[in-house]
Amino acid sequence: MSYCSVEDLRKEVFTEDDYSDERLSELIKTSCDFIDRITGQFFELRELTLRFDGRDGQYLVLPYPLIEATEILVDNEAVKDFVLYNRLEDRVYPRIYRKRKWLKGVLNISVSGSWGYVDENLQTPASIKRIAIKLAMYHFPALSDSDAQEQLNINGRVISETTDGHSYSLANVDTSSLITGDKEIDDVLKFYMRSNFRMAVC
Repeated sequence: MSYCSVEDLRKEVFTEDDYSDERLSELIKTSCDFIDRITGQFFELRELTLRFDGRDGQYLVLPYPLIEATEILVDNEAVKDFVLYNRLEDRVYPRIYRKRKWLKGVLNISVSGSWGYVDENLQTPASIKRIAIKLAMYHFPALSDSDAQEQLNINGRVISETTDGHSYSLANVDTSSLITGDKEIDDVLKFYMRSNFRMAVC
């Protein structure tokens, strides 16, 4: 999983004297993991099967955009009479409509297919790619710098770290306040944040 590349970072600021390809790859992974964790979304196509509670309504609200459904089961019976809202403008509020309603039950609905908050070309949105680059350039390199690390701790964003392995733990994010302190990054993260859903991954 990667929303930007080593080449993207090198075009911006980093030379081989700054960081190796391996180190830049680490920064990219950290950046992308951060984006996924804060937004509760992912920004590439993934083949998944998810299970949901049936609520006896006509709309099945989804946690992520479903780009293509390969199989939908209700109480282990295949469902064909559904309408999938998967246009670009529907991805803010992804859902599936069924006139006969989704039978009430606990995790009794199984939806398999291609999921992900992608653009019209089924690629990572440009705004997500941009902030992935910015996070890798300006925020996470500081985790290996003691002075910058201390400032991050003061700001309350990083609560623990392992310097050799470059691992870290982030404080819980209050979405009504700053996340990184960079307005462009924070605005994009807040735009893509999703609500909590009861579901299971098969």
